[in-house]
Amino acid sequence: MHVGYATGFQHQSADSVNDTRFVKQDLEMAIEAEELGFESIWVTEHHFSNYSISPSPLQTLAYLAGRTKSVKLGTQVIVLPWNDPVRVAEQALWLDNVTEGRLVLGFGRGLGKFEYDGLRVDINQTRQLYREYAEMIIRALETGVIEGGEITQQPRRELRPRPFRSFEGRVFGSAGSPESVRTVAELGMGIMIINPEPRANLGVDTETYDRVWAETHGDTRVAPAPMLSGTIFVDESSDRARELSRQYHRVNFRAAVHNYGMAEEHFGNTKGNEFYKKMRIEPDKIDEMAEVTADVMPAGTPTEVLEQLERINNDLNLQGFFPHFHFGGMPREEAERNMRLFAEKCLPELKSWPSESSLDGETRSLQAV
Repeated sequence: MHVGYATGFQHQSADSVNDTRFVKQDLEMAIEAEELGFESIWVTEHHFSNYSISPSPLQTLAYLAGRTKSVKLGTQVIVLPWNDPVRVAEQALWLDNVTEGRLVLGFGRGLGKFEYDGLRVDINQTRQLYREYAEMIIRALETGVIEGGEITQQPRRELRPRPFRSFEGRVFGSAGSPESVRTVAELGMGIMIINPEPRANLGVDTETYDRVWAETHGDTRVAPAPMLSGTIFVDESSDRARELSRQYHRVNFRAAVHNYGMAEEHFGNTKGNEFYKKMRIEPDKIDEMAEVTADVMPAGTPTEVLEQLERINNDLNLQGFFPHFHFGGMPREEAERNMRLFAEKCLPELKSWPSESSLDGETRSLQAV
């Protein structure tokens, strides 16, 4: 199994570390991850708050490309409606060329009205923009030419540098709603599961994905196995791990509720986001839901964490997992201890698990068989 390292630059700690120092320290942890044996580094996109100080994932990955040797570089995710599709395609092709194929792309459509408003994008167009931009970009990554779009009306232009190699098997879509699952399958993307919810199959409708993939692509293409990102807290003491995991998840969950407006009346009322209305949280239920969420991703001793990950993998047949070790206002030294203990006691075993990887273009070689 492919095992990476994820950072969201979540600056929720109560200490006085300024943004400059915090971001540099998180970058150094990501660079150390390669030395510890992690196989990729993943970066988020968010705006306007300490929930995630990461407004430009491809820019961050370009920096990390220069500080690392061979790890893959992933976005989790680029929120397409917030970005110009030409610029996303150009920057992705440039980074993939200079790293000789190390880039893995995750796309999403975002949910936070606060962020949409700040970026002057109509959240009621989120689904249409996501679909249109994704189609244009995916086609451009393969052909080196971008054009079209009902909204965009992009003139035909050749992009330089030209594609280094195919992105087939290296493009994933975050999919929470049934409509998003169908879109991801129809466009030939793999599923990327981020911050999974406490529901069956971690909230992923894999049956719909498999059915739509078969209807759209038949036997001509092999669907990439899913990728999973989530928090991890590992400690030699099971009780300490579970207690602190809940403590940090309470902080992290409150920040997420604020960022996405999940306790506000308008949540889930915008066009294309009706599916999420049932996920609105009453303000007096936030801490209760934080406790439930804390139980979704693994926490415990190294042995317990591996057992929990094995159960998740049995349900989802993952090809890769990239955990967050620094979240919820966790002190820096605790986050570093968390990462290093996982690398020492869990990483070798996890990497030995069999999986069908598509990150090196193996879907194309499988197709040819």
